[in-house]
Amino acid sequence: MYRSEEDYLKHIYELSIEQGRQQIKTIELAESLGFSDQSINEKIKKLVQKDYVIFEPYKGVSLTDKGIEEAVRMVRSHRIWEVFLHQELKFPWMDLHDNAEELEHASSFEVIERLYQYLGEPKYCHHGNPIPDVNGVVSKLADKTLFESDVDETFVVNRVMDERALLTLLDKLNIKLGSELKIADKNELENHMTVLLDGKEIQITDTVSKLIFTFK
Repeated sequence: MYRSEEDYLKHIYELSIEQGRQQIKTIELAESLGFSDQSINEKIKKLVQKDYVIFEPYKGVSLTDKGIEEAVRMVRSHRIWEVFLHQELKFPWMDLHDNAEELEHASSFEVIERLYQYLGEPKYCHHGNPIPDVNGVVSKLADKTLFESDVDETFVVNRVMDERALLTLLDKLNIKLGSELKIADKNELENHMTVLLDGKEIQITDTVSKLIFTFK
């Protein structure tokens, strides 16, 4: 299987099954991967031919059982490597993705399983994304955004989008997984909110607040 095909299956899994959805639109996949609609459609046709996905016109794309198995393998490998890179090699969280991306495609099942056991069977990666077990069973996904929180609410950071610019910003603000943010004010006109972290006021734009998650 080609590396690009593995990446497609992984993205379809993250956008659909991981979020409790049966299908996703091809336009969502195009936005996630940054490719044109034509490129997406061509790749989807090839994945359909190989029985990894099902495409229904006007409805969307879904993974077959074969596709789910392959997607889980890639997601699992990627996130386990992220845990290892951070926990054992002390890579900062903004540098985990690209390195794990290279390692996931070159790792055998045996290597990943031994790594998983060595790390203590982690449930989440360092961005807060759940790690499927060997049978594809996955822990709960944190999907309530900071943007959805109300004034005076205390928000615990359980997951963040794996985007370098975002992670770099959060690092500067000393916001990490487990941080408790008290919502002090929401300014809808200026599209930002003020939160308290260890008594210090921090302004967070609405765009950023939609990329930080907690459990409902």
